[in-house]
Amino acid sequence: MIRDLVENGSVIQIIATVIAFGLIVSSVLSLVYIIVGGITFILSAGNEEKIKKAVHTVRYAIIGLFVSFLAFFLVSWIAKLLDVPFDLSFSTVLDLMNSLFVSFQ
Repeated sequence: MIRDLVENGSVIQIIATVIAFGLIVSSVLSLVYIIVGGITFILSAGNEEKIKKAVHTVRYAIIGLFVSFLAFFLVSWIAKLLDVPFDLSFSTVLDLMNSLFVSFQ
């Protein structure tokens, strides 16, 4: 998919793929930070500073995930509003994830 996109894709298709890739990266990073915050919370041993740090880590990871999905939907909505032929959907994200996972194997 990526090679075909670079060879035959238009600028709009490349931008849509970059936005989809950004959503994938932000989702994975948010998941990692939620896990790190949870582990920090478990290992805090009652230390108030470590608990606050862990709670803030989880909170900001969830806020970041929400903002990234909100940005994804806003870009899709504005593209439809302005009649830009922007193929940006979750199927694009899933196809990109599939091609990335296949390339790592």
